[in-house]
Order: sequence, then structure tokens, then C-alpha cells
Amino acid sequence: MRLSLYASAFVLALGVSAATTAHADENFKNLKVLKNNGKDLEKGMKAISKGLGVKCTACHVKGEFDSDKVPAKDKTRAFFTAVVGEKDQAKKDAAAAELIKNVEGAALKDAKAVWEGVALLQKQ
Repeated sequence: MRLSLYASAFVLALGVSAATTAHADENFKNLKVLKNNGKDLEKGMKAISKGLGVKCTACHVKGEFDSDKVPAKDKTRAFFTAVVGEKDQAKKDAAAAELIKNVEGAALKDAKAVWEGVALLQKQ
């Protein structure tokens, strides 16, 4: 009886794990530069938008995060390509300046938040 209870709990845990993974894959589509790393991707994006003083809609269509309808999304992809994995801070700062120039309403409000967000995205 006890073994059956443990086996049932194990099977249930596997099912929850698989459902969580499937749900995460559904949330993050159309990723061309970044990988789907679940919570770190979401936390990183939020930190970067906070640091730039913009809302998610600066790059995304509300409710359609996989859409490419907002031109700033391509500029942001170029930023991620330039900074994820880059060690040279001058190159990273230049990419950030270019991003700010190309995303309406963006300003470097909190550089620390931007680079903390990028660090989360580097966990890929």
C-alpha cells in the first residue's frame, strides 16, 4: 500500500512537471535570439523594461507577445544579439545607446536593472 502511494505521488509529480514545461513553451514563441528559459526570460525582460523606463508594449503587442508588428522588436533583438554573452562593457553600452535611440520613450533610467536583466538572459 505504502509503495503504491509513493508511486502515485511520483507519477503525479512527473505529470505536473511535464505540464509546467509545456505551459512555459506555450508562453514564449517566436524567439529568434533568446532561448526559452522560462522564469529567467520573463524576469530579465521585466528588469530591462524597468531599467529603460518603458512598458512591455514598447516592443510587444499586448496579448500577442510573439507578434512582430512592433518595429522596435527587431531593434531589441539586435540589442540582445550584441549584449548577451558580451564581456566588453563599452560594446554593451554602445548597444544600449543604440537601443534607446530606436525605442520610443526609452531612456537609461536604471542601468543596473538593465544589466541585471541581461545577466538573467545569459543563463541560457
